[in-house]
Amino acid sequence: MTISKPLLSATLLVVFSHSVSAALAPESGFSGEISVSNAQVGDKSNLVASLDPKISASQEAYDDFWMPLGMVKYTYGAQRDKEWFVGTSRDDIAVGTFVLEGGYRQQLHDGSIWSASYLPTVIGEPIWKNPYVGAAQLEETEAKGEAYRLQIENIAGSLFTLDMAYGNREVTDESSAANLTNNLSSQYDRNSDMYYVKGSYTLSMGNAWTLFPSLIYLLDDAKGEALNNQGVGSELTALFVHKKHSIAATMSYMNHEYRGHNAIFEQSGRIDNKYSAFFAYEYLSLGNIDSLSLISLSGYNATDSSIAFYDSADWITSIGMNFAF
Repeated sequence: MTISKPLLSATLLVVFSHSVSAALAPESGFSGEISVSNAQVGDKSNLVASLDPKISASQEAYDDFWMPLGMVKYTYGAQRDKEWFVGTSRDDIAVGTFVLEGGYRQQLHDGSIWSASYLPTVIGEPIWKNPYVGAAQLEETEAKGEAYRLQIENIAGSLFTLDMAYGNREVTDESSAANLTNNLSSQYDRNSDMYYVKGSYTLSMGNAWTLFPSLIYLLDDAKGEALNNQGVGSELTALFVHKKHSIAATMSYMNHEYRGHNAIFEQSGRIDNKYSAFFAYEYLSLGNIDSLSLISLSGYNATDSSIAFYDSADWITSIGMNFAF
């Protein structure tokens, strides 16, 4: 599982529901939704293809595929305050993050909602065994992992929400920089432990508008000293709801500072500035069917690094339908 927010795994919009509610669901029992979208994605990065690791040229990879998503919940208890769930969270997807998770949710008497979940990697992330070689020597491998997440919504009945996670990243046959002299391979080991904290606040701006400002901290404790880093940033989501239309726009910024010396590029103090923008739309009651809606999302991610080799950009656009039950 990737704790940071990869654009290629974004889709679908949703209406947020961070305000205090009387129950987790209108009725006890099973509920959920299933969506299918057609997505087009593009990625431009020297970590994907490069003739020489010291040249900042890159090629864009493009893909077009169908993307099924969904969530199934089982709500129970006299107050409908207990819930088991598995799937993809609407709140996550609306801001450009896709994670499959399964867990338990409990609403307390003060209105706060506690959720504990497990997030496995279902499909590994395709990466290069060693990105610091010529294009003819590039070999594909994958990164996998798992994470554990704790969320506290409406803390003590307030409008504050806290999202915390711990995860790990394991690269199969990791061999970064193994071709270089001076035994640099251990300095570029991408296997890591990750720690993530996000604090959010719900700010109502009237009947139609709601803002969700957030502060984010991420520690990527990679085994390779050159890749060990921590990131600090902010995020702002604006939600607009009017009749059958729901629109969410999210802007985020992260600053990542790397602790070790990058011997390949002979530079210390690597800094990555990451920018993200997402726009999500949902049209409810498609064809006058209450449970059916049209969904669409477009997003763009960019990394501006102090070492040009690590510059990257990726984008997504998707359209599909969602069925709620």
